[in-house]
Amino acid sequence: MYTAFYGLNEKPFALAPDPRFLFLAASHREALAHVLYGIEQGEGFIAVTGEVGTGKTTLCRTLLERLGGETEVAFVFNPMLSGEDLLRAISMEFGLFTAGCTRAQLSDQLNQFLLEQKRERRRVLLIVDEAQNLAPETLEEIRLLSNLETSTSKLIQILLFGQPELDDKLDSNELRQLRQRISVRWSLGSLSSAETREYVRHRLRIAAQHDPEIFSSRALSEVHRRARGIPRLVNLLCDRALLAGYAAGQKRIGPDLVGVAAREILGARRRVLRRRPWIRRSYVAGAALVLLGSGVLAWQQWTHVEPRVVVESAPTRESTPPVGAAAARSAEPARAGEPFVGPPSEAESKDAG
Repeated sequence: MYTAFYGLNEKPFALAPDPRFLFLAASHREALAHVLYGIEQGEGFIAVTGEVGTGKTTLCRTLLERLGGETEVAFVFNPMLSGEDLLRAISMEFGLFTAGCTRAQLSDQLNQFLLEQKRERRRVLLIVDEAQNLAPETLEEIRLLSNLETSTSKLIQILLFGQPELDDKLDSNELRQLRQRISVRWSLGSLSSAETREYVRHRLRIAAQHDPEIFSSRALSEVHRRARGIPRLVNLLCDRALLAGYAAGQKRIGPDLVGVAAREILGARRRVLRRRPWIRRSYVAGAALVLLGSGVLAWQQWTHVEPRVVVESAPTRESTPPVGAAAARSAEPARAGEPFVGPPSEAESKDAG
């Protein structure tokens, strides 16, 4: 829609993994070099991981184009299979007959195929995309495939592409045997700010056959900030920004149009990400208040002493009870202003006698 308006021959930011648009950032160049080296050296297992949208599939397609005709390749892009189903899918990729074959027959047939390719000096490569979805038992089946070897070399090489969850699986104790067999392991990173700028200009140059200055410098900085250097998000933002610029009749894309595109594509996601810290803080504050209240209550119960009523009796002394007038006088309450006269002492009683 907007290609003619901007003088482009095709859409520069399509999401299809077209190797013509491959931009080899530092991380991608190193990953491709490591993978090619591992294949040429006959390494059994190779693993490449990266976040969603960092260019794993594009890198894989580029690798397939760079492999020579002496390589037989089986590409499995749906790894949600059981061990036997995966073995059947691999055999079908190599053009082997699989209908009605048992698991043992599939394994024997594949082994014979690999030996034939070895005699013809042909390399055999199995590529599994989205390998993080492989079940542990399926990964174990792949490990067993690596046992197919001669005394000098592996009969099949296995390349795993996956998201960081694949690293978590490989690092588990359950798959330690498979992990020890992986000789080449690489993790793709996101683009730097300078690489994002060159990435956008690179794709525009290919789509226009020249170097069109469509995005301003500030717009490219905004693209990197919003997309965090993830190529797929960069493609989405730039494509939507070009569409917004076409609708507004602007030949030059500035940061405002990138902001419009970001709100359309990333708006809901950004709102969720902004809320999450507040939610987490609310949970922490609530938990802290509950713990504080529990502690105060426990302290109060620990330090609380039940009130006791202490009845103190007047000290008693052995004496003869008062008699006569003295007893009456002691029993009579004292009038106001008069001193209290107690019972007579023993001496007074003798004098009185």
